[in-house]
Amino acid sequence: MRFNLTDNVVVRALTKICDMVCLNVLWLICCIPIVTIGAATTALYTIMLKMVKNEEGYIFRGFFKAFKSNFKQSTIIWIIVLLLGIVCTIDYRVAAVMPGTVGLVMRTIFFLLGFILLSVTIYIFPLTARYENSIRATFRNALILTVGKLPYTLLMVAVMVLAVIGSLWNTATLMFTLPLWFLIGGSLIAWINSYILRRVFLVFEKNDNGTDDNSTGEEG
Repeated sequence: MRFNLTDNVVVRALTKICDMVCLNVLWLICCIPIVTIGAATTALYTIMLKMVKNEEGYIFRGFFKAFKSNFKQSTIIWIIVLLLGIVCTIDYRVAAVMPGTVGLVMRTIFFLLGFILLSVTIYIFPLTARYENSIRATFRNALILTVGKLPYTLLMVAVMVLAVIGSLWNTATLMFTLPLWFLIGGSLIAWINSYILRRVFLVFEKNDNGTDDNSTGEEG
């Protein structure tokens, strides 16, 4: 019996980790101009959604192809999300200095709005990577999934929030996790979310092998 090195589980795992490190570095570099964060994240999820199905192919070529083809739409979406995030943060800070019950109610409202915006953001770039839709339809689908798939939403939000809070817990944890964020942090979160999103996206793949008349029929 001949031993095939390429079939070794350890080798396959190391290869996958290496690909994730490369993707993380690519993603970080493409995020540096700030305005390109949306396109970079869409490209990252384009590869990751294939990687969880072992269909990733050529990492570098696939990433830059997705980055280029989705650049305009992803950038517009990112700017919208960023502006909404800034408004929500300012409103929450204003509510934080309001006294009494009114302040509590306003803080609760803006906290919930912030949660919804974070959830929509988690969904919107994978949706852009996976489906061809208008910007409006992509936002709508992200909002529908946020509410309709709430357990999965909570799980993905928890993964992201716990990773960030754990990294910022104290100086020691920050010094330990910072190199990990530069090496694999972003791609690891995207990989975990992509496994979850495989189940979530089944709602859009009931008809015609991935084409849903109501959710994926509008092209942007």
